Amino acid sequence: MGSVVYDCFEAALGSEVRIWSYTQPRYEKELNLTQQLPALPWLNVSADGDNVHLVLNVSEEQHFGLSLYWNQVQGPPKPRWHKNLTGPQIITLNHTDLVPCLCIQVWPLEPDSVRTNICPFREDPRAHQNLWRAARLRLLTLQSWLLDAPCSLPAEAALCWQAPGGDPCQPLVPPLSWENVTVDKVLEFPLLKVHPNLCVQQVNSWEKLQLQECLWADSLGPLKDDVLLLETRGPQDNRSLCALEPSGCTSLPSKASTRAARLGEYLLQDLQSGQCLQLWDDDLGALWACPMDKYIHKRWALLWLACLLFAAALSLILLLKKDHAKAAARGRAALLLYSADDSGFERLVGALASALCQLPLRVAVDLWSRREMSAQGPVAWFHAQRRQTLQEGGVVVLLFSPGAVALCSEWLQEGVSAPGAHGPHDAFRASLSCVLPDFLQGRAPGRYVGACFDRLLHPDSVPALFRTVPVFSLPSQLPDFLGALQQPRAPRPGRLQERAEQVSRALQPALDSYFHPPGTPAPGRGLGPGAGDGT
Repeated sequence: MGSVVYDCFEAALGSEVRIWSYTQPRYEKELNLTQQLPALPWLNVSADGDNVHLVLNVSEEQHFGLSLYWNQVQGPPKPRWHKNLTGPQIITLNHTDLVPCLCIQVWPLEPDSVRTNICPFREDPRAHQNLWRAARLRLLTLQSWLLDAPCSLPAEAALCWQAPGGDPCQPLVPPLSWENVTVDKVLEFPLLKVHPNLCVQQVNSWEKLQLQECLWADSLGPLKDDVLLLETRGPQDNRSLCALEPSGCTSLPSKASTRAARLGEYLLQDLQSGQCLQLWDDDLGALWACPMDKYIHKRWALLWLACLLFAAALSLILLLKKDHAKAAARGRAALLLYSADDSGFERLVGALASALCQLPLRVAVDLWSRREMSAQGPVAWFHAQRRQTLQEGGVVVLLFSPGAVALCSEWLQEGVSAPGAHGPHDAFRASLSCVLPDFLQGRAPGRYVGACFDRLLHPDSVPALFRTVPVFSLPSQLPDFLGALQQPRAPRPGRLQERAEQVSRALQPALDSYFHPPGTPAPGRGLGPGAGDGT
């Protein structure tokens, strides 16, 4: 009687479709066709540590296509990956590849098949973090730029001023305003001139800073030590000026103690003479960048020379605080300084240094560094050792002897130099040029300790200037001496007494040899006032 042709109609995947035809009026004969459509691939997304698995559970005989793409709000999707596959599959994605607009499309490789699209990472925190990491600000011209990103971003941007030194970038809102940002859309700021310190801040809808780039630093060079002046214009030609600083905008002129306030008069003169660069201008105000280098060099050059020693001491204090915990953990550093009166006294000093090394102390003494000191010279060697010791929170020990007292008196113009005090390895004489300023300026307490031997010198013989720090007589005052060396974490009194006895036992043979050469009676040993005192 005839034929029927079905061209195209929509049907659900995985369903059984029954097609039949008949005449009107209806007779007994009918044309019937039953078609089983291919099943929809089952897709599941699972996480495994830093990886994401796409699990497709389909029959082994079924062929299907899989595509990954970035779904764009404006414009066509951007394909990222495509493959024709067969049977069950597990596709592994690295977590760094995830972005909110990453979508998955899957379909059976059948004619007219319906494609299934899912975007499972829209709310994934890792995907949002990756999106901001991938976002880049790109400079097109000196005054236009755009935001490159895989997906659209709900964000706004404004200019900020980045001063050198690591302080946060200060937003220039007001006088400028925030601008809505659209990915791949060119934006312009109403600038007259550009400056390397001008940066773009990018924030999202939660007012959280996500991206900041100084777009003009590459073309104009590194950050400059300039001051940004903000001019505010009011009615009747009234205007006010302030200098943008980390603490805020300092009015000019001002009596504040900030850098811009101190140089406010010079900045205003530069502005009036046209030496400042105008960056922005409108009816409400203007922005000016004024150089500061010339004022810094003129004003501070002579003062830096005069205060060099003070600056060095201040730096040492800061470094001492920073490294205090580390130095305490591995034992406090101690630099031992003495006058090389004779070879016997040097052996006595060596014995004391060796005994102190048995404690949690790191002792430096020129006896153990003769080769290094000969190469550097006594002055350079002492300065290096003193700086390292104090930076690590250590202490300098001045071991006084008759020769050392004479040298100190000579430097203080109270006496003459002691014989033999000018040896090539006499670090004590070399050290006085740097030690004396610490005592004269009151920086010695807590950093210096004095000591002398009982039968060689009385503590009262030490010049008064050096008695501003504790001066201990050894070995009678060994416990107090060791407690001062191991501050601020001195051991318990009982433990301190044990260490003092240990040092005393190690030191006693050298004392006997120095004060009683072979053939003469040796003094008694022990601790306490008058122990070993033969006077």
